[in-house]
Amino acid sequence: MDMRIANRLSCILENDKMFAPQYICQVLEKELAPIIENFLVTKEHIKVRYKKENLKNIFFIEFEAERIKPIGYIPY
Repeated sequence: MDMRIANRLSCILENDKMFAPQYICQVLEKELAPIIENFLVTKEHIKVRYKKENLKNIFFIEFEAERIKPIGYIPY
C-alpha cells in the first residue's frame, strides 16, 4: 500500500475524534479502485466494509473481476 494512503488512514483511525467507519470505507474505495482496476477488469463497484473486533480494525474489500489483465503485454 502506498505510504501516503497508509499514513492518511492511520491518522483518521487514530486521531479523528468523530470517527466514522463509513467515511473510512469511502476513502478506501476511492483509493483502491484505480489500483485494482489497473490489474483487473471489474464487473461492479468496489465495496469496502468495516468491522471492529476487540482491539482490531478489520476491513473487507469486495469486488468481482471479469478477468485479470495481462502484465507485460503490449497490443499491436
